[in-house]
Amino acid sequence: MSNPNPPAATVRAPRWVQWLAVLVLVGYAFFLARHSAIVAGGSDSSGYLNSARLLARGQFFTELRAPAEFGARGAVNPMHFLPQGFFPTADHARLTPTYPTGLPLHFALAGKFLGWETGPALLVLLAATGAIALCFLVAREVRVSVPLALAGAVVLAAFPVFIFTSVQPLSDTLATTWTLAALFAALRAQRSGTRRWALGCGAAFALAVLVRPTNVLLAPALLVLIGGSFRSLAWFALGGLPGAAWLGFYNHHLYGGALRSGYGDVAAAFALSYGAPTTLHFLKWFALLMPTVLLALPFAAWRRREARTRPLLALTLAFAAITGVYAFYEVSHEVWWCLRFILPAVPALIIMALLGLESFGRFRRASALVLALWAIGSSWYWTPRLGVFLMKGYEQAYADGARAAVASLPKDAVVMSFAFSGALYFYSEFPVLRWDQMDATAFARYAALARQAGRPVCAVIFDFEEKDAFRRCPGEWRRLTTLRNIGLWQLAVPNP
Repeated sequence: MSNPNPPAATVRAPRWVQWLAVLVLVGYAFFLARHSAIVAGGSDSSGYLNSARLLARGQFFTELRAPAEFGARGAVNPMHFLPQGFFPTADHARLTPTYPTGLPLHFALAGKFLGWETGPALLVLLAATGAIALCFLVAREVRVSVPLALAGAVVLAAFPVFIFTSVQPLSDTLATTWTLAALFAALRAQRSGTRRWALGCGAAFALAVLVRPTNVLLAPALLVLIGGSFRSLAWFALGGLPGAAWLGFYNHHLYGGALRSGYGDVAAAFALSYGAPTTLHFLKWFALLMPTVLLALPFAAWRRREARTRPLLALTLAFAAITGVYAFYEVSHEVWWCLRFILPAVPALIIMALLGLESFGRFRRASALVLALWAIGSSWYWTPRLGVFLMKGYEQAYADGARAAVASLPKDAVVMSFAFSGALYFYSEFPVLRWDQMDATAFARYAALARQAGRPVCAVIFDFEEKDAFRRCPGEWRRLTTLRNIGLWQLAVPNP
């Protein structure tokens, strides 16, 4: 490396720039809030929030809600009563959350102190604005000028994938925030040599891994920045120890091993054959959704000898490790929003590109303006066309449908559902019957047992589910009410 020495302290941005940036961030937070629905909706959002509520109650498992008349505990098929976001324990009597513990821990803390409507929503907004602020701060730490660092923050904020993950309860934005926090602390540790920054880097890294386990791939980049000092490494390890201990305990208690997870055999989802199509997919959507020049500028940084610093190497390692692994993931190439899997690595790409611009040494303000306007223009075009702003309606429909079920259905009903199963588990006490996991014979048995016990059988399903749901669960269904494209039904007479 041409510059192994710690960098000099960065010059602060002018006070007026700082206040303007704060005002813009507040405006951006209002923009996200207007388009967001932080509710227990589909499988991801309901899975995270159901897990969070368990943690807030001091619980790791929840009981399988199977009516007693359907069979003894452990005797019924748990898949027939399984809400999305869970899987059954070996004794078939309890349910285990599927998703990693990091985001649910944050939601549990926020929900416990601020309520389950305000707390998670505020957390998502803080994570999004925090990621943007940290993108600017990390850029400044690696000696990017103020105009270009601000442009980099704008690029991240305008990225449609970032907006997509910041208007619903997904882990990607929070994973990005803690990744940037770890990089910022590592850079400060490199510059100052103080133990508190190494300790903070370890803690931020642990939280990044708790939120997204594949963020463990960030470790080589952080070690490059912290350096080989035994003292720094010891404080880094000490900072990460509580998070590592919790992760090991949680995984062992729920999944039977410290290195196991709720995703099952993860290795089976990766293959070399996915590499080429996924790489082309990433390149295509990066070129469309961000200023295309960002893909070439990191090479410009590496070409100039004076730019080949330890921070550039660390940023390259961070981007290459995370993106490289997900290039071989089976679903990464399916749709545009699959770029969310590599969102924690995107700020590294942006900052490397900024270093590439810095290496030219001229027209920084003009370049920053062009970059920011290009990013905003791309986002203005693509974000509505990709349906990002429709996510509020999509997610809110689950909460509204589940609450309508609580208000309209008999209190002792068993509710046939699939897409709504996680939301019903969060917003109600109804047992759910998963129509997608049953055939007509199994449903007829449950319907007969419910009828004998005087328990109503109802359904909460989207209109696009009706054909398959009623084929698998036949009978004389009577529509009780309709809420947009959601039907609430009650079984009058089951087919034998």
